[in-house]
Amino acid sequence: MNITDKSCPGCGAPISVYARWDEGRLICTKCGTIIYENLFDIGPEWRSFTEEDRQRRSRVGAPLTSRIHDKGLTSFVYARRNDPRQWKIVAIQARLRSQGQQKLIGLLQEANRVIAQLGLPPHVAETMARILRKLYAMGLIRKNNMNEYIAAAAIIASRIEQYPLSMRVVASKLKVSHQALWRAYSNIVTKLKVRTVNIPKPSMYVSRIVSKLNLNGEVESLAYRFTDLLVKTGIAQGKPPEALAAAAVYVASILLDNKRNQLTIAKAIEVTDATIRNRYRDIVDNFYIEVRL
Repeated sequence: MNITDKSCPGCGAPISVYARWDEGRLICTKCGTIIYENLFDIGPEWRSFTEEDRQRRSRVGAPLTSRIHDKGLTSFVYARRNDPRQWKIVAIQARLRSQGQQKLIGLLQEANRVIAQLGLPPHVAETMARILRKLYAMGLIRKNNMNEYIAAAAIIASRIEQYPLSMRVVASKLKVSHQALWRAYSNIVTKLKVRTVNIPKPSMYVSRIVSKLNLNGEVESLAYRFTDLLVKTGIAQGKPPEALAAAAVYVASILLDNKRNQLTIAKAIEVTDATIRNRYRDIVDNFYIEVRL
């Protein structure tokens, strides 16, 4: 019978719940009784006295990531400053680590630069890296179309993860033409048979706009109501969702006496104030808004 099926002789607590191993001993955490001792120590061979020291000594590495060509599994050799033999081992290891994967390394390096430039969160970045790895394995990415595929992968990953990112912003920041971006986007969806690409909704942009403008939660809540009505009534069909979200925030800020002008809101989403003005009319002309004083 396993010893963890027994009870503590001191307090009668089940060993499987309250006992823990410590330097070859089994100790009850409820009463402190040493249940067994002189056993095999199943812990690490080092001792630590603080949480920081335990974390530093731990051999548990970072989680796997698709943003690195070897997914973060490579071990690194650290050489002493004046030991040429160890430096030779380091050079050999570095060469073997990247042997035959220079193109993939270059692709992921460029992808990580784009991720930082667009400010994508980790879950979107991981999805984007997995898409690029699949495209690389299929031989679709070449030097002359790398930028378009990276940009398109960023858009598809953001839509899969329901993160607000528009084609207009990506094309502007990465200096990619809309035609080339749309061609790469369509090719990825077709080749990888992506079925979970969600079309961005205006409500996805509200939180970011409110945060940039330092508006309160009441404005955000009312703006969400406007964006939901725009979608339900079909007014949002074929119109840029970020502009509709900005117009909803603009109207909500006026109604709740926390106004931000059109130019300020336009700068927050990098569009012209005329765009905000046109989408503002979509709300004012189609909805009956009653303000109770």
